[in-house]
Amino acid sequence: MAAATAAMALPVQAQTTGSVTLYGVVDMAVESARTGNGSLQRVESGVIAGSRWGLRGTEDLGGGLRAVYVAEAGFNGDTGLSGQGGLAFGRQVFVGLSGGWGQLTAGRHYTTLHTSLATYALTGLIWGNAANYFRDGSVLRANNSLRYQSPSLGGFTARAMYSFGETAGSTVGSLYGGSLDYVSGPWTAGVSWMQRRTTATNTDRYALLGASYDFGTVRAALLISTRRDDLPSATSAQGRFYEASVTVPVSAAGQVLLSYGAYRGQARDHSDAQALSVRYDHALSKRTKLYAGISRIHNEAGAAFTINTASNAGPAVTAGSRPSSVLLGVSHAF
Repeated sequence: MAAATAAMALPVQAQTTGSVTLYGVVDMAVESARTGNGSLQRVESGVIAGSRWGLRGTEDLGGGLRAVYVAEAGFNGDTGLSGQGGLAFGRQVFVGLSGGWGQLTAGRHYTTLHTSLATYALTGLIWGNAANYFRDGSVLRANNSLRYQSPSLGGFTARAMYSFGETAGSTVGSLYGGSLDYVSGPWTAGVSWMQRRTTATNTDRYALLGASYDFGTVRAALLISTRRDDLPSATSAQGRFYEASVTVPVSAAGQVLLSYGAYRGQARDHSDAQALSVRYDHALSKRTKLYAGISRIHNEAGAAFTINTASNAGPAVTAGSRPSSVLLGVSHAF
């Protein structure tokens, strides 16, 4: 997709009514973890916010139409290496058009399922959220994709996307999905689904139902997500999980996140797990915050879930283990 975009590049023209923004986040924490294979102490990057830098911009094309683009690169602040497997713009990169009818873009996107997970897991898919431990990390972004988002109509917002497999004569590698959210006062509710063709004989299917309520100070949310496939039980990843989360302000600058979630494996015995986390976030300014927390997972004998961060998979754990993590970190946005 990147090669195709380069081949179609237009001559650069001076923008008279446009904007370009350089932005980013540097997020670092000191962590002490137990994996079931022993203890681990480390400095970790991208814990509650993915460390990144990016460019985003718009150009007014007239008549309410705008060109939009984003090019966002992840990095690991503890080592200086690029994130997302070394991709130049691994977090997201896209270009498209926006207007009163919505926005349509082409490139590498977050999937609509990712958007729904991040919406109904309070604070997002980050350290401390059970949904971040139980989600399928391989479907959070999609290459070679088109993504559409509607304007809000009567409180409803729709999203849809399609990712091309780009294999001649085959649909293997293709992915499509959509979501619908409704906002009314303190209530937000939504549904999401996605389907991915992994092989000639298997299709992974995902669904999500979520809701949140803002009490004015305390916020609460619940999501339920399922995964189905066509694989035999020995290799199937079928299952469902839920997360219940609450954020509670404890001062003008601080809030506590409480998260509990459970996974139920539906293909194999003893593949369930539970996760419990407490995290405190304290804003020093609009751009800088400190955070601290403790998180633990209880895996049954056939489960091996680990404590993931916002950017990276957690340390490998043995099946049936009870991994835990205690950390203290700082996050700065620019």
